[in-house]
Amino acid sequence: MRRTWMVLAVIVLAAAVLVASLDAAQKKKPQSMEVKAAEVEKVRAALPEKATAAPKKARKLLIFNLCRGFRHGSIPIGAKALELIGEKTGAYTSVSTLDPEVFRPQTLRQFDAVVFNNTTGALFDDEELKKSLLAFVISGRGIVGVHAATDVGGWKWPAFHEIIGGLFSGHPWHEDVGVKLDDPSHPLLKVFGGKGFRITDEIYQFKDPYSRQNLRVLLSLDMNATRDKGKREDKDFAVSWIREVGKGRVFYCSLGHRNEIFWNPTILKYYLDGIQYALGDIEADATPSARLSPAPKAAPAPQKKADATPMHVKVYAAPKADGWITLFDGKDTSAWQKPAADRWTVEDGVLTWQKGCRNLWTKEKFGDFILDFEFKTTKGTNSGIFLRSAEGEKNWLHGSIEIQISSSYGPNRKPGKHDCGSVYDIQAPGVAAEKPVGEWNHMVIAFKGNLLKIVLNDKPIIDINLDNWPEAHKNPDGSKNKFKTAYKDMAKVGHLGLQDHGRPVWYRNVKVKRLK
Repeated sequence: MRRTWMVLAVIVLAAAVLVASLDAAQKKKPQSMEVKAAEVEKVRAALPEKATAAPKKARKLLIFNLCRGFRHGSIPIGAKALELIGEKTGAYTSVSTLDPEVFRPQTLRQFDAVVFNNTTGALFDDEELKKSLLAFVISGRGIVGVHAATDVGGWKWPAFHEIIGGLFSGHPWHEDVGVKLDDPSHPLLKVFGGKGFRITDEIYQFKDPYSRQNLRVLLSLDMNATRDKGKREDKDFAVSWIREVGKGRVFYCSLGHRNEIFWNPTILKYYLDGIQYALGDIEADATPSARLSPAPKAAPAPQKKADATPMHVKVYAAPKADGWITLFDGKDTSAWQKPAADRWTVEDGVLTWQKGCRNLWTKEKFGDFILDFEFKTTKGTNSGIFLRSAEGEKNWLHGSIEIQISSSYGPNRKPGKHDCGSVYDIQAPGVAAEKPVGEWNHMVIAFKGNLLKIVLNDKPIIDINLDNWPEAHKNPDGSKNKFKTAYKDMAKVGHLGLQDHGRPVWYRNVKVKRLK
């Protein structure tokens, strides 16, 4: 018995050492701050012309970019945008860093405010650094939080959660949402001209210590103009707020997951005003929202316009009658590679799977295109459409972008990443649009560069930019996927394929048009 306990003790100790070493390796992993020149030019074109308020004195801003949790791909361009705003407007000079040692009291005192730029995880192990930051803001300095700044520290740093104003509790939305102005006359909201707006980004929801009893909420989701996917019963989904901590000031905004947020002129101006508030150069009332009497009348977001035009037509312009390449017209499979082309069955104008037929690949390769086809499923159908497979059958599992074709029909359900119309293991459809088994579905897939859009039965279900998948095995929401290659790096030209997954599926009227 004693020997058994000794063996168990050794195993437990070894496991602890392994976990510690992995954690240490993660903390030492290089975090690139490289930015694309083309994106920097977009930022420059969107920069505010001048600061809203003249600085009361020369201001110095610390932009902190370290992550010890999920790392957003927008961190480098976000840091560059904040740096360029200061240079262009003269509102501040800035220092951008990944080094937590900058929070030593003797170093931190040179700054007027700190930006936590999409920072995540347990940033500080050293208690002195934590105390230094707390003393910094209480003494009269500023804190600015960008997007994931509410995901700092997990449950291990409640003092920071109190400072920033809330704790990240998931991101149900990554789509076009409506944002209302909670107090249209507030000076920090001047850039929006008294009107709510629509924007596409990953939107957070928050849990304690988030409360309007402690925060002046400036922006929040307009639930009359946004799909309700959140968990809060009060439907209070803030987007931005300010607060006072001691003599200091805090500004937080959850917009900043997507790169293009940082070349949106309105949002850049809003961030500038928020930074100037944190620096102490813009005076703004931070009375908590729940204590305002009377409560301000919010400016609602515009409703999303109904548009019956199929997405592929709206975005890429309607394809002319000519230029279509017929892949299957109901008669033959000459556009597809053998031997599979001879194994799939053609009956009554329909191309259908049969046992042992194998994956079916086009002879030609396609880069930017519109793929238009009809399909039908039966109970248990589990198949897919492969896009841009550079090597076809040789590397279809990890070298293809797969659109799921399956019998996942069910009314009033929330589709998942393996349901019909999903980008398999990558992105769930926005809505469940497939028809019951046995009925024909019409799907249109539009692919241009890294922009992928899918319409199923005249309903837009997928609208994504593969640039938002910069890492292998990781989705933007932090979940894992099976692919060894980051989706943004997938081949830009390749074969189209129909999957043999061992269950029946039927296709007809299959055609493709190249996009120039």
